[in-house]
Amino acid sequence: MLDGPDAALAAAVADDHEASLDLDGLASHAGTTRTLLDALARAGLLLPHHVDDDGVERYSAADVRAVQAGLTLLEAGLPLAELLDLGRRTDAAIQGVAEHAVEAFLRFVRDPVRGTAASEEEASDRLVTAYGRMLPATEQLVAHHLRRRLVAEATARVARELTDEADA
Repeated sequence: MLDGPDAALAAAVADDHEASLDLDGLASHAGTTRTLLDALARAGLLLPHHVDDDGVERYSAADVRAVQAGLTLLEAGLPLAELLDLGRRTDAAIQGVAEHAVEAFLRFVRDPVRGTAASEEEASDRLVTAYGRMLPATEQLVAHHLRRRLVAEATARVARELTDEADA
C-alpha cells in the first residue's frame, strides 16, 4: 500500500483522462489498420497510455500523432520491416534510459523530498510538481539529443559518400 506522497505521485503518473481510445479507435483515428498497430505494438513502437479496469489498453491523441508519423515514414518509402526493426532497437535503447531516469528521480528528487517535507501533503505537492516539470523536460532533452544525433549521422554519411565519389 502506498503512503500519501507516493500515492499522489502514482496518481500523477497514471493521469489518464486524455487516453480514451482503444486499439480499434486508435486505428480509426490514425487512418490505419488494427493489423499494423498489432505489429507496431509487438515491435515496441506502440505502448498503451494505460490499461483500464476492464483490461482494455487505452491510447491518446499523442498516440494517434505517433502512429501517423510512422505512416509518414512508410509512405516515404521505408519498408515496414525496417520500421519494425527501428522500433525494436529504439525500444531496447529507450528502456535503459527510462529505467535510469526513474531511478535518478527516485534517488535525487523523491527520497530527498520525503526526507525534508514538513508533512505528507507538502511532500505530495512537491513530488507531483517535480514530476510535472521533469517529465516534459526529460522528453524534450531526449528528443533534442536524438534529433542532433540523426542530423549529425546524416551529415557525416553524406560527407563520406561525397568523398568516396570524389576518390573514384
